[in-house]
Amino acid sequence: MSAPSKTQNCLVPYVDLQTAPPEVAAAITHLPYRRNIFHLLGHSHGSFPRLMGVYANFFDGNRRILPLLDWQLVVLRISAVLDAEYEWDVNAPVARINGMPEEKFEALKRTAGKGVDALAKETVFTERDRAILQLVDEQLATYNNTEETVEKAKKLLTVEELVEVYVVLGVYVLIARITKGLRIDLDGEIPGLEEHLKKVVTGK
Repeated sequence: MSAPSKTQNCLVPYVDLQTAPPEVAAAITHLPYRRNIFHLLGHSHGSFPRLMGVYANFFDGNRRILPLLDWQLVVLRISAVLDAEYEWDVNAPVARINGMPEEKFEALKRTAGKGVDALAKETVFTERDRAILQLVDEQLATYNNTEETVEKAKKLLTVEELVEVYVVLGVYVLIARITKGLRIDLDGEIPGLEEHLKKVVTGK
């Protein structure tokens, strides 16, 4: 596992695996490459291993309810709206190798914070995409949703999918907040990342 870059911008030190609680160290060291986010979240000794369990569920197609690209649509929208560069940098490869077209990446950034009219003009978004993005956008703007927005989503998503959208929102907004607030360093190039992601991110 590679060491962090010598020039660190993060406002707090990354967790020291030599002195971290065993459960925290074990949750990090089983990973095949370094992600700074885990070395940051690891400071929350009690919650980190449990949070990793929730995080891992999204990668597992047998546990995740949302289709893979719906999950990534939510994550990338959060990243675009909140300008969370680290979160976008980590998740864009997951979406890309699983078939998200480049024009959708561009549209997610272009329409961030622009409202429902901007979504309607983007032909790359499906009706289901727009329903999910409207849910996410309202939540990020107001921490709430109109009944109309929820009813529109219910016509296109199951109740289980709808609720999981909110779970994904909660987890990845947390990640956006901590990575931005504490000025996390980007991970840089990770050799073999694409092949690894193809193995660990399952389902469609």
